[in-house]
Amino acid sequence: MNPAPVHLSSLKLDALALDALPAGERAAARAHLDTCATCRARADELAALRSHFTVNVLPRTVSALQRPPAWRSAWRWWVPALAAATAVLLVMVRPVTPDDGPEFGVKGGAALQLYAHRGERTWKVEEGEALAPGDQVRFRMDGGGLPYALVVSVDGAGQVNTYYPFGGQASVLLPLSDMAELPGSIVLDEAPGPERLFALFSREPLTFDAVAPALRALAEGGAATIRERTHLPVPASAQATFLFEKTRH
Repeated sequence: MNPAPVHLSSLKLDALALDALPAGERAAARAHLDTCATCRARADELAALRSHFTVNVLPRTVSALQRPPAWRSAWRWWVPALAAATAVLLVMVRPVTPDDGPEFGVKGGAALQLYAHRGERTWKVEEGEALAPGDQVRFRMDGGGLPYALVVSVDGAGQVNTYYPFGGQASVLLPLSDMAELPGSIVLDEAPGPERLFALFSREPLTFDAVAPALRALAEGGAATIRERTHLPVPASAQATFLFEKTRH
């Protein structure tokens, strides 16, 4: 049996487009693109997404990212109550000012951004970035005009979760603003490996039961499939995705 082809990750394709790879990796990536129609098609898709972001998303989000930091909040009371129920905790936070950096996850007008907090540092998470157990992660997203949102995830340990609404069974109305900042965050557990999030947007509520089979099928594909799959086959009108790695520091 021939082994499955190894494709370039979205992160490497973005780095290649930005001329951010070392010379050796850049040459190898270009050589791979010369022979791989799948990766060429993905590179074209990512180029279209970057163009969409520059033209349609960035002008509406720059001002929103200038708000002053305020991580100090009353989130800590959630921790004891939820620690016994799940390894991923819901905590309440207030807005922060993340570091500057590129946006990811724009798909058909929808956008999903992640921000992390560790110790005294708060930053915008890059696609594919490694995060540590205990990091607090929160979301900002835009439904592209669609009113309902459901954020779900799958990780390398096969766990599937609903992150917004946390532990919920159906999507809920988004706040009425562009790149809405969601009212809570999660605390990462210790399970290492990739974790992929999907923000699913729709005109009517979408139930978790309608999404769970596709998430579990993705989990069965293992870490490589989770890293490569950027679309969930579910009845959402639009979706955005984001991948990060969980590692032990």
